[in-house]
Amino acid sequence: MLPSAKKIKKIYPNKTIWCWTGYIYDKDLIKGGRKYTEFTDRLLNCIDVLVDGPFIEEQKNLMLEFRGSENQRILKLAEIRAK
Repeated sequence: MLPSAKKIKKIYPNKTIWCWTGYIYDKDLIKGGRKYTEFTDRLLNCIDVLVDGPFIEEQKNLMLEFRGSENQRILKLAEIRAK
C-alpha cells in the first residue's frame, strides 16, 4: 500500500487522496496504538482525508456524505499534521 500511495502522490501532487479505515485515528493509528506499525506515519502522510471508525449498522445513515454511519469521522490530515 505504501509504495502505491507514494507513487500516486508523486504523479498527481494536486489530487486529494482519501482513505477509509475501520480504525480510529487518534486511538488505533497513533504511535502506541493497536494498529500502529513502522509504516503508519509514512502512509498517513500520503493521505489528505481519512474517514475513520468502523461502520456500525445501528448508526447507519444514508444521508451522510462519504461515510455510512454516524460514528465515522472525516478527518483532514493536513490540518491535523499542521497542529
